[in-house]
Amino acid sequence: MRRLIFSLTLILSLMPAAVACGSTQARQATSPPAASSPSAIASPGATPSAALLFAVLEAKIPGSPDTWNTVAIAGLDGYARAKTTFTPMPVPATGCMGAILQPSAHVAAGKVFYADAKGVVRSLAIDGTVTTVTTFPMTSSQQMLSFAVSPDGTGLLGAVFTVPMNAFPCDGSSSSASYSFDTYTAISGLPSRLVDHQTWTKPQNVLALTGWDAVGPIGTYPTVWASQGGGPGSTLGVFVRVDAATVKPLAPLGDPATCRVWNTVSSGAFVCMGDGVMTGGGTANQKVNQPVSVRNADGTELWHHTVTGQNGPFGPFLAPDGQRLMICCNDLNLADSRELLVGRDGTEVNLATGFRASGWLNSRTMVGWVNTNPLSQGPFPLAYVAENAPGTVVSMGFTGLFVGTVSG
Repeated sequence: MRRLIFSLTLILSLMPAAVACGSTQARQATSPPAASSPSAIASPGATPSAALLFAVLEAKIPGSPDTWNTVAIAGLDGYARAKTTFTPMPVPATGCMGAILQPSAHVAAGKVFYADAKGVVRSLAIDGTVTTVTTFPMTSSQQMLSFAVSPDGTGLLGAVFTVPMNAFPCDGSSSSASYSFDTYTAISGLPSRLVDHQTWTKPQNVLALTGWDAVGPIGTYPTVWASQGGGPGSTLGVFVRVDAATVKPLAPLGDPATCRVWNTVSSGAFVCMGDGVMTGGGTANQKVNQPVSVRNADGTELWHHTVTGQNGPFGPFLAPDGQRLMICCNDLNLADSRELLVGRDGTEVNLATGFRASGWLNSRTMVGWVNTNPLSQGPFPLAYVAENAPGTVVSMGFTGLFVGTVSG
């Protein structure tokens, strides 16, 4: 399972000097074709159940590979079972920093819920039925929406953050225009209710809603909502519990100072990482020992492991059952950099060359994309790796942004 602000000073401290404006909702793009078939030959027993279906976002606007305007429910065979289009989320003009959009779709109750540029939230079912769920009002291209859906699909929270144009001028000055932040609650099928409205004249810490697990809503606070780029984890924010009634941030899931949360699962368990320890001398022999901790919803540790990599492992994805995780990258040999599958029993297995993770389809099947040509700029086709065939990556023949598992 898997995509609002640090203080301006902290944001700038995380970013490199070069300016690179843009926006992102996650690591990859999507597009189940009318017909496709998996590539690569899977070993017997490596293919998961055909009943396994998952939601993806697609970028169908020519020349805009990261502008998600289509949502689909697809199978491992690369065919879409259901699909619909929507007006994509606006990308605020923020000057010399690029806006970072929150995911515009979530999976709940066997459906995928998605929001459009006006804040209208709809659901798409496996049979193709589209239902209007509620609306979190958006009236400007300078607004950013984040929302969360309860596991049973009946409750929703929304947050609309309005930012001034040219919030980060390229001359180093700061905008004096106002920011606003509105939070909402909703019951499926009914209008949303405004819970709180705030305005500021300078950047403040802001909540972004990211999901809803068995314990309750979760989000990030502070959240990085604009960036000039940066290394892995520079735009994570701090994962927190959220009060479902007040839409206010509560306690962090982990300790941000000692174990930064990267990924959560539906039970409320999460995976976090502390500071890596560098060993060895010189670039050729340098290694980073990276501690990784898997914790229960209440913060108690379930298990931990130390992963070693030349450039510092990052980006762990916890399996739904909490018994294993994927982490990038086992790159002691840079020519054969691979995702690593780590088990609670301490086992480490290299995954197929070229596979990069974006989540789990179920506790035995990993999903991501595959790139076998290091010179390629992408987008790259979605792919999966089965736990019982870790060295085999199966391309599903289409590019996409994985949202979550819908069935199976």
